[in-house]
Amino acid sequence: MMIVQGLVLLLLLSIVPSNSLICYECECNQSDTAACNCDTTSDITDNDYCVILEQRYVDTTYIQLSRIPRNSSWIYIEDPYYILTEESIRYNLTTRQWYLWTGSIVFGCDWDRCNAPNLINSLPNSFKYNIDSTWLDLNIRGSGAVTSCYHCDTEVCGDITNPSDFSECKITTCDTNITSCLTYDLWNNVATGEQCYQSDCAPAYLNGADAETYGGKYRIDLEAVVYLAQDRSKYDIWELDVYCAVNNCTRPTIFKEIIEQLRLEIGDLSAFPPIRPFPIETTTPIPNPLRCYSCDCFDQPTCPCSSTVVSSLDYTYCVIVRENFGQDTYIYADYLERDATYMYIEEFPYALVEESIDYNEKTGVWLTTTNFVIYGCNWNLCNKPEYIPLLPNSYQMRLPEVWLNSSILGTGQPVRDCHQCPDRPQCGTIDFLDANTCPIQSCNTTCLILDTHEDPEGDYLCYQSFCLPPDTQDYQLDRHKVEIEGIIYAGQPNVVHLWEVDVYCRADDCSRPGIFRELRENLSVVPGTLAALFNETGDPNIPQRRCYDCYCYARPNCTCDRTTTMSANQTYCMIKLEHYGQDVWTTVGHIDQDSTHVHIQEFPYLLVEESILYDEQLMRWNTITNFVMYGCNYDLCNHPSLIPLVPNSFQMRLPEDWLNANVKGTGQPVRNCHECPEQAQCGTSDFLDASRCPIRECNTTCLVSDIFDKPNDDLQCYQSYCVPRNADTTMNTHRLEIEGLLNLNKQPPTIELWEVDIYCRADDCSRPEIFTELKSKLTVAPGDLGPFKPQTSTSSQSTNNPATTSPSTNNPPTTASSTNNPPTTSTTPSKASLLSGASSFIPLVITIFLINFHNVL
Repeated sequence: MMIVQGLVLLLLLSIVPSNSLICYECECNQSDTAACNCDTTSDITDNDYCVILEQRYVDTTYIQLSRIPRNSSWIYIEDPYYILTEESIRYNLTTRQWYLWTGSIVFGCDWDRCNAPNLINSLPNSFKYNIDSTWLDLNIRGSGAVTSCYHCDTEVCGDITNPSDFSECKITTCDTNITSCLTYDLWNNVATGEQCYQSDCAPAYLNGADAETYGGKYRIDLEAVVYLAQDRSKYDIWELDVYCAVNNCTRPTIFKEIIEQLRLEIGDLSAFPPIRPFPIETTTPIPNPLRCYSCDCFDQPTCPCSSTVVSSLDYTYCVIVRENFGQDTYIYADYLERDATYMYIEEFPYALVEESIDYNEKTGVWLTTTNFVIYGCNWNLCNKPEYIPLLPNSYQMRLPEVWLNSSILGTGQPVRDCHQCPDRPQCGTIDFLDANTCPIQSCNTTCLILDTHEDPEGDYLCYQSFCLPPDTQDYQLDRHKVEIEGIIYAGQPNVVHLWEVDVYCRADDCSRPGIFRELRENLSVVPGTLAALFNETGDPNIPQRRCYDCYCYARPNCTCDRTTTMSANQTYCMIKLEHYGQDVWTTVGHIDQDSTHVHIQEFPYLLVEESILYDEQLMRWNTITNFVMYGCNYDLCNHPSLIPLVPNSFQMRLPEDWLNANVKGTGQPVRNCHECPEQAQCGTSDFLDASRCPIRECNTTCLVSDIFDKPNDDLQCYQSYCVPRNADTTMNTHRLEIEGLLNLNKQPPTIELWEVDIYCRADDCSRPEIFTELKSKLTVAPGDLGPFKPQTSTSSQSTNNPATTSPSTNNPPTTASSTNNPPTTSTTPSKASLLSGASSFIPLVITIFLINFHNVL
């Protein structure tokens, strides 16, 4: 088995120990190793480490210098600084002697250019496996032929605590042309002793003329690794494959016997330093580094853990996972990629639980078992080992037995109605289903209904239903079971968001889509250790900011009791109303401090973008609002009760005679337009000269932009050009887009212009002075700003403690007295040209799968 083949998906994890290592990329053969002295390198992949691979054949050896993913081996690499060999102890039919054959050597390392070509000749030729030939003759070759071998239908797996049940493997008579056996022992987890055994009659080709080409039918194939930063006298055997022709030679104990007989001579590894030349973190910096505890254990109440791993907060977070397999429990702490779950994680920390409510037909009792629990968080070392004992009792989900009996178990009738749509889910709201999409059919087995909530907040789901095949002697499907997957966030510790519900039922009409609404209405959540698990909601060393966090569509008000906590050094709270025709999107939540093109310096504020457009049919100017945003920087300052009080408009107005003369123009077909389309020209308002933006004739719309970068210095960036004739029709209108910031701390409040875009057809409307004229003529009347005045009790200080306002209260925070005085228009410009990032709405979320598989030989 080649180390570079296959893939192990270690549950949910994709470990990334390094970031964009520089590795050599060359290849050659043993007869011309000079070809590997190349300067070609790669540094494009985050999840890799560097390797030198020697693949040996009878007549040549191929050498490759490259990089491979950390999870590319069958068995997880504990430390990507190692040497691995694949070797075989074989019997030569001609010489009647045992000999050692080396198939491949792999050297792995994890610092820049560590797979240097000058190390090729330092690689060991072999680990020199040796077993006494007398033992091999007696236990492997024997008489040279057998007629029966152990046969296992599937791999038999176990570990030290729960040994493998080898009774599943029976002696089987082989075909007449097969005279040897094959068995292997694969260590899936060397640390816990977890291994998988498989045995059968050997392939028929090992009795043919080309048997020796394949290695022969009497041999032991071994794969072992030595970690170079650890004790080099020790090694881990990953796999043993035994090809033998002795009665009972595939007995499960054969591997232990081989290891007792085996001797390795690892040889001189002095060319490989025992300590890495450079720490990974210093040679390959990880952006926004996040350090998580990293360890695992099996069937233990907790995992003593001091090992850590560094990844990037940009795409990972820390986790503790506890999985139950019958009476066995597997626990690990590490980090997880943000997109490893099918559904979007909305906030941190969280607790995700999957439970099964099963009916025991012998006892007549409903039992609830937990399949897995995941705790996720996103600050340094937040997945503390002391949280592990809290996971089993984080919270439980329960359904009344009366409801389970009537809706799942049923009355025992042999046939029931079951909607049929087995090929793909049908998505929509709960009452979307009709007979054309999932017609009802009779079902005399179990009806399986799947409900995946793509949007738990909006009652949007993907429904699927079908009748399961009959039970067989070897495989019996679930008959009465409800499997529920739910997540609880620290911001709403009393609310469980259902991700997926699977119902196995034999009650009549149990596949009705409405059953999921009934289930949610009957579901109760019993909290256990959540309070202790959510004791921290952020890094205690970093100031935290708690904000309300919701969104609404086409509603002036937004009911919101959900809150989230993020770093006060990087975010603040906001309410944003975006207007799309008659529709309004309302977003309440956090916003990054640098999400505007210009850094917000003072809080609280109101930011508005409005358009003044000319209506060609009605021949008049109208002002419409594109968006309004309120920003503040103390805990829970974006209370949803403020949403109706957010001004719909700043009522930005310009005199119509000025608009007609300077924007609309007289209708002449050609106009003067300054031309600097490639980049903005920056300076003070009187900086422009003809050499930088020369005047050209323009027979379409002239687009002129004035972006104010430094209001205090009157510094602006000016750009102008003639819009192409084939441009979007919105580019060929008469309009102004004005973005202004109202600083609520200033008295009287003043509007700072951040950006002005003018689409004009008046002659010489691109003159830089037009912006000075515009500011002098602009009037603004935002209305009552009293509710948005800063609170004197909290000011704008960062704090780690939430405000005293309860997340579920409907009362707004205490505010200063209202005033009806409109602010004055400031001639001090500023700039944030809208928000640089689009708002994130309705994250589509589906479900989470825990996967761990191994492909057999």
